[in-house]
Amino acid sequence: MKQLSKCAFCIAILALVWIPVQASAQLTLDDFTSGTYVKRIINPNVHDLHYAAMPPNSPLGQARQTYFGAAPNPDGQWSTLDVGKGRLVVDSGFGCGASLELGYGYTLAGAEAPLGLNLDGFTGLQLNFRGIATSEELLVVITIFPQTGGYWNYEIVLPPNGNPFPVSFPFSGFRNGGGGSLTQADLSNIDFITILAEGGGFASFGLTSFQAVNQ
Repeated sequence: MKQLSKCAFCIAILALVWIPVQASAQLTLDDFTSGTYVKRIINPNVHDLHYAAMPPNSPLGQARQTYFGAAPNPDGQWSTLDVGKGRLVVDSGFGCGASLELGYGYTLAGAEAPLGLNLDGFTGLQLNFRGIATSEELLVVITIFPQTGGYWNYEIVLPPNGNPFPVSFPFSGFRNGGGGSLTQADLSNIDFITILAEGGGFASFGLTSFQAVNQ
């Protein structure tokens, strides 16, 4: 009985140690607290390209690239991009489609600066949404450009959702044009990452963070 009690005690200690390890098995890549930026667009022929500062020693490099544009709309509504204070918000405007591409692996001057990012210890990426308001759906594509060459995409279509929710992008689901999968060598040295989000109709949405996760 005494031996069983010792075993139970050891198992309990191991469980307590394991809980924080599991809980911390994620890396926040961008929490949108830095690089504050607001841009409003009404002209569908104009796209805004901007580079905003990431925190010092950020795993995603020196700058966050945003490429923001709006589609024609009959009511002449503005589309707005608002980044900062721990969230990224795209307000497409009534009846207007907007698109946003985020890029990582750049300097503040806009020059390419490969990240050398090692995500081999993780199983995927995750976008944490604050919500989606759309007339149809929101298309999201994450693209990884490893140092080994080529690029790999993960594409997902999301319906409207008024509540906060996470969306996972497992590395096992990324594909290139030839149908190949990401390898350990690819994930251990990533040069660039891009995130594209655009509505099938008009879509507004908010993000609170971008993470690498173990699931």
